[in-house]
Amino acid sequence: MNLLKNIAEKNNGTYTEEIIKEAFSPIGKLIYQPKSAYFMIGKSKISVNLNEVGGAIPTAEPFRITLHLQNKNKNTLEIYPVSFWELILQKVFPSKRVTIKEFYIFKGNKKLIDELSTLGSIVSKFKKQRVYIRIPKGNTSKIILTPARGIANETEFEYFIVILKALEEKINSHND
Repeated sequence: MNLLKNIAEKNNGTYTEEIIKEAFSPIGKLIYQPKSAYFMIGKSKISVNLNEVGGAIPTAEPFRITLHLQNKNKNTLEIYPVSFWELILQKVFPSKRVTIKEFYIFKGNKKLIDELSTLGSIVSKFKKQRVYIRIPKGNTSKIILTPARGIANETEFEYFIVILKALEEKINSHND
């Protein structure tokens, strides 16, 4: 049984997967199979999407774990690992829109970022694995977490949910 299906069943949610689609190209056989799960953790709706790709293409689109906020918020947010070139760029051309903390770049609402970057517990959670987090401008009722290397096991998935729930709590308290 696959990890995504186990997580959905464990949380009394739903799991769907499309039939495997195959295509042949000059580089070989390509396989594509979208999978998704939806469930509740506490009062938070969580959705997980994976567009699994295989065959001649050895990579896959990463897992996207989305926490759906109950209401739209006023904040946009981006948190992602800082690269060597971004460090150099920020030293040469510092930006007021960017905060670098614990090797992560924070962009978005300045007050929210200040609160998040001073909270050692949330920032320290990012250190264990490279994650990309964003609240999109077009839909501020979602917090999307994308782990850089996927999800290895249920413990790691629960770790990502802890990060999302901590962010949700901070965002909800910031909106009040």
